[in-house]
Amino acid sequence: MPDGWSRPLDAGQLADRRTDIEFSIPLCELPRLARELVQDDGSARGTASFVREQGLAIVDLVVEARPRLICQRCMRPMSWPVASRTRVAIVGDAPHADRVAPEFETVIAPGGRITVGELVEEELLLGLPIVPLHADEKACGVAVDDEPDEETQKPFAGLAELLKRSP
Repeated sequence: MPDGWSRPLDAGQLADRRTDIEFSIPLCELPRLARELVQDDGSARGTASFVREQGLAIVDLVVEARPRLICQRCMRPMSWPVASRTRVAIVGDAPHADRVAPEFETVIAPGGRITVGELVEEELLLGLPIVPLHADEKACGVAVDDEPDEETQKPFAGLAELLKRSP
């Protein structure tokens, strides 16, 4: 299903047919993720397998990608590997979401229609670090020193003694 990832699909029908969708999505075409990227290259690859469990449309979602982000230590591009496997329950509204078993992630899709791209984008955003940093400080070329350059000042060190003296 080329570019099938961008079309709204009926999750219930796909689950009833036990449909598997393989995808390769350019990262730059996922709008919320694209804002985090330093380069528009790369893609997310994986499968979305729809099944029906406990009366719900469930998606077994497997996603792999290497988005390029900016390291906040050295301000240079870096790759961040995301490899995710999750089970998502697709529900039509909030009252149904409250009844989903805790082993599933829950996505509200009005009318039960959702795109594979929306599922993938959400999973990738969850896999990004809050503050992107190279795993190895040496990769940054920035010296990170745990020892302070000056003696640590303790402005309140004498406060306890002063409080004892006051009437």
